[in-house]
Amino acid sequence: MTDKTKSSQYGVLATLVFIQILFGINFPASKVIVGKMDPILWSNIRFLFAGIAMLIMTLMMRRKHPKLNKEFLIPVTILSILGMALGQGLFLIGLQYTTSINSAILITCIPILTLLIVVLRRQEELTFNKLIGIMMSFMGVILMRDITSFKVGNDTVLGDFLVLLAALCFAAYLSFGKKFFMKYDNMWSTSWMFLISAFLMSFFNFSKIGTLSVSEYSSVFYYCATFSIIGATLLTYFLNNWALKKASSGNVAIFIYLQPVVAGIIGYFFLGELITLRTAVCSALILSGLLFSMSKK
Repeated sequence: MTDKTKSSQYGVLATLVFIQILFGINFPASKVIVGKMDPILWSNIRFLFAGIAMLIMTLMMRRKHPKLNKEFLIPVTILSILGMALGQGLFLIGLQYTTSINSAILITCIPILTLLIVVLRRQEELTFNKLIGIMMSFMGVILMRDITSFKVGNDTVLGDFLVLLAALCFAAYLSFGKKFFMKYDNMWSTSWMFLISAFLMSFFNFSKIGTLSVSEYSSVFYYCATFSIIGATLLTYFLNNWALKKASSGNVAIFIYLQPVVAGIIGYFFLGELITLRTAVCSALILSGLLFSMSKK
């Protein structure tokens, strides 16, 4: 392996870690936002503003636009639905009908579902390292959560199904998006995805726009909203799409398991939360599984 190849791999790994850091910071930021605004309306707004910002940057950089034919428009629309509009919408609606612990555990199925899809589509081989690594990280995440609070019953079955369906949508996005992002310009593709998603979600939010009141939001709300749009939406999706060009869909997916580790670190330094022995052991298990899944030996 040449130094250039090693440097490229380290760059991809650093990017994937950075994405999870942004997502980890977004958890407390989103909590502030959805406390004041309808969550589905907020998703619509952040995709719209992220799309406008990405479009402006793309035009300023004079990136060559892909041909507007069915080979581009059909896949980018499907990916917009899977990775953004439908995936985000199902998760947020499902969250209203289930518990937070149920949704947190079910959404961790994304790497497992991604691995299943890419193996069935013969994009990747199911190696021993990948299987054991993903299961190690999955167990680390499950044990870190208070799994005893997981409830199965008639009152949560609809929400659980919708959250699991959202996880399946994002897993399909990671699998089917790899070939697309390797072929087309990342900035134009991401711009189109944001704007298509915002357009599709707007049909469900027309009646909610009148409920917005700019004057009632605090400065903290606007700081959180700005970070969520730029850091946790524009940057994360752009970098995630770029990483799909360089790494396998399975490896991109398994980095999602870093999110609770990042959340724990943020909680320790900024929220005064304690890192318990359980958290430390589970974090070590998650990191070990991640490294094991990427190892070729």
